[in-house]
Amino acid sequence: MIRVAVIGCRPIGVAHASGVTGSDRASLVAGCDLSEDELAVFLEKYRDEWPDLKLYTDHMEMLETEKPDIVTIATGDNSHAGLVVDSANAGAKGIYCEKPLATSLQDADRMVEAAERNGTVLSVGHTRRWRPVWRHIKEEIVGKGEIG
Repeated sequence: MIRVAVIGCRPIGVAHASGVTGSDRASLVAGCDLSEDELAVFLEKYRDEWPDLKLYTDHMEMLETEKPDIVTIATGDNSHAGLVVDSANAGAKGIYCEKPLATSLQDADRMVEAAERNGTVLSVGHTRRWRPVWRHIKEEIVGKGEIG
């Protein structure tokens, strides 16, 4: 079973966790957020499907205790670099990070280097740009010169 942990349990993190719902190959093992209130909402949403779900306010404690195979990161932009590096160094096999990957080239380089050094697959969440509404805006509005 693939062990999945979510860092950032607000609405985007909830969307990440929902991607694991119903999978017979993956299990949501942990959620991590600085806000106890957000963690309580997260637990309420997922406790029936994953009764062993653990909650943390410290991502390092979560990584060391739960040893997730996949970590998803849905936090503020400025925190992505440290969380990706820590997750890769802790042994995560895969990391899915919300965009933007980093807020500086130096941070992006650190993240890629940590992923390569640890054999971690690092991916960035650009999925929303393929939703029909955004494709329509690009093709029909921007593409035809109405704006942009």
